[in-house]
Amino acid sequence: MAVRVQVPASAANLGPAFDCAAIALNLHLRVSAEPRSSGGFEVRYRGVNEDRVPSGEENLIVKAIRSFAAAAKAEIAGARIEIENDIPIGVGLGSSAAAIIAGLLIGAELAGRTPERALLLREAATLEHHPDNVTAALCGGFVVAATAGGDSGGPGEVLFHRCDVSESLDFIAVTPDRPLPTEKARSVLPAKYSRQDVVQNLQRVALLTAAFCSGSGLTPEIFCDRIHQPYRSALIPGIADCLDFRHEGLAGVFISGAGSSVMAIATKNATEIGDALVEKFSGNGVKARATHLKADNRGAQILR
Repeated sequence: MAVRVQVPASAANLGPAFDCAAIALNLHLRVSAEPRSSGGFEVRYRGVNEDRVPSGEENLIVKAIRSFAAAAKAEIAGARIEIENDIPIGVGLGSSAAAIIAGLLIGAELAGRTPERALLLREAATLEHHPDNVTAALCGGFVVAATAGGDSGGPGEVLFHRCDVSESLDFIAVTPDRPLPTEKARSVLPAKYSRQDVVQNLQRVALLTAAFCSGSGLTPEIFCDRIHQPYRSALIPGIADCLDFRHEGLAGVFISGAGSSVMAIATKNATEIGDALVEKFSGNGVKARATHLKADNRGAQILR
């Protein structure tokens, strides 16, 4: 029997909440899988950035299927996999997290196992190396997440809290025509930070979490960050100007994930805000496009 799953994109970090918060968005990855008795994996892909998607055993969905099989001590001989993807790859919109969650869910279905959330998140965080995007992709909405244990080298438990995101909020992903590999975006970060910078971020993470969980209080100031955005902004011209931008109705603006996309949150004037941010990139000689989105409060789904 074939299985089909749908997993949302996500925007992580939200400014100061580096590696610990994310929001699911209504761009989706859809994957169908049918068992193959002959064994092995056959991958067919339709969607954006086809040249960035490997086939066979190197495909991230296949790796996640095998990861589930190993963790659950299950036998999965192989499958024919059909991928339909709307999430741009390598621009900070959670494409790898979506692929990992899709693969783990498909692995559970092919193995005939109940997809237990704790196991899925533990394996997903191990594959992704941080828990924020994968937790949002699985659970939907706004999440804050952390890992516990795992100090011995094994996977740790993912602790998290989630809440729905208001339908009144518009999300504008402004994506330059330059991808930014996560490895490169992490390589520019310093090994040490001052106490003042860490405290500044902690204060804003607390305010950010309270604002999303209460449904009020979002302002551009609480998205300000000193841990990663000042260093990553220099990698692509125009990002710094986007982060400094202010406009009526702008509730916040931040680098989405590791970049290169910049995400704006608006309570009104979403079109004007998106156009203005595209112009910020254009003024620095970089082409960009704005994609208007909403939060996805459902998270990953198994489509029967």
